[in-house]
Amino acid sequence: MENCYKALPVGGKLIACEPVLPEHSDDSHRTRALLEGDIFVMTIYRAKGKHRTEEQFKQLGKSVGFINFQAFYIDYFYTVLEFQK
Repeated sequence: MENCYKALPVGGKLIACEPVLPEHSDDSHRTRALLEGDIFVMTIYRAKGKHRTEEQFKQLGKSVGFINFQAFYIDYFYTVLEFQK
């Protein structure tokens, strides 16, 4: 993400499409699918892959310098994330 930030002009945007974990777990099918996906990613990639909550994505963007963040929930599993420089 840091390299993307450096490559963007001021006002530029990074758009990502990622699963976003809920802040609090519940019994919904969506939450179960996302948590199972998170376990799968951690297992297959030996903890190098990680799903995040919306707040964690926001903080990750801020940590490299992005000033604006928006999340657009487009379907059951994926969310479009917009980070603006």
